[in-house]
Amino acid sequence: FKIDNDPRLIPGAVFLRKEVADQQKAAFARTADSLERNLVNMLSNGSFTSIGEFTLTPLTRLIDRLRNEEPAGRQVVEVDYLSLKSDPFANFKVRNGDFLFIPTRPGSVTVSGEVLNATTLKYEPNLSADEYINLSGGFTDEADKASVFAIQPNGNAEIVRGGLFAKNSNLLPGTTIVVPRNSRYLDAISWTGVAPASCK
Repeated sequence: FKIDNDPRLIPGAVFLRKEVADQQKAAFARTADSLERNLVNMLSNGSFTSIGEFTLTPLTRLIDRLRNEEPAGRQVVEVDYLSLKSDPFANFKVRNGDFLFIPTRPGSVTVSGEVLNATTLKYEPNLSADEYINLSGGFTDEADKASVFAIQPNGNAEIVRGGLFAKNSNLLPGTTIVVPRNSRYLDAISWTGVAPASCK
């Protein structure tokens, strides 16, 4: 590989390996099997007092998606020359079939998940994760505000906690901020089979 060691580009390195893709595919299959068993058990023991399409469809879609997903096999790696020199444990052996791509420097931040307007915004170095979320319309009623996480350009993910991505922090261009759905909201649906008023 020939790597442009421009420090502005290194954080966005994409490294793919077939063995990792196979491991991810197997993990998806195990998760799908587990969800399917849990669903069958709940139906068998009468955990659902009332059940309808609204309850089952999201679960069955998730199971199908997990079974059909073809992961890319992305692995988070360190490719900064100085970092590799100072930490030999961060180094890795390249294998036949590996793929390494150093993209051009992005100029945006993406906000996805439980926000009113999931979108991609122009990167502003002085904005915090909360401010990017506010620019995307803010949280929906179903958002899990305590579990917001940021996927860095190199694929590494970190929970956004107080101060971690505060103003003037190192929130990098190319980051994706993900607002997950509150699991308690899903529990209420699965146990009652009735959608909350905000979803009707």
